[in-house]
Amino acid sequence: MPTLEDLKQQMLFDGLGDDELAGLLPNIQKVTVPKGNYVFKEGDPTKGIYMVHLGKVEVKRKLQLDTKSKMLVMLRNIQNDEIKHTAEGWETRFGLLGKGQHFGELSILEGKKKHGAEALALEDTELFIFKTENFTGLEATNTVTMIKIMKAIARVMAANVRAVDKKILKALTGH
Repeated sequence: MPTLEDLKQQMLFDGLGDDELAGLLPNIQKVTVPKGNYVFKEGDPTKGIYMVHLGKVEVKRKLQLDTKSKMLVMLRNIQNDEIKHTAEGWETRFGLLGKGQHFGELSILEGKKKHGAEALALEDTELFIFKTENFTGLEATNTVTMIKIMKAIARVMAANVRAVDKKILKALTGH
């Protein structure tokens, strides 16, 4: 089980006080994933929001591309490895996540029962999981804490949108 200090290092809980974090502790479980194993694969049931305590996780998705699209991807992607061809086909990387970062929240926020991406442990990894039922239950039991968590998620999503915007601009202009 994680400690209060462990939760303080998680971006998902930015802005929460000690009392709020202590209230969440019983709802957070520690999971260990060895290097090279999947936390989840596309289509696996959604279990909760994962937070990286130690290690690195790559979040990615398989792509279905026709020949023309494959050629365009290869030309535009020469100096970038966010879209690549693997033994299992084409895939796009959404992110490389380390200590304090979280993933899996989109499936929960969208009410999806299955993941639309996959998460692979690139190192031996320790994760904390905030199970779906505990996360959604917080909405009814402690709306103030839920609002603070949703604000933390929104800040991360806003930063991700800005990063994608820069990538699109760079792809269009070449700088």
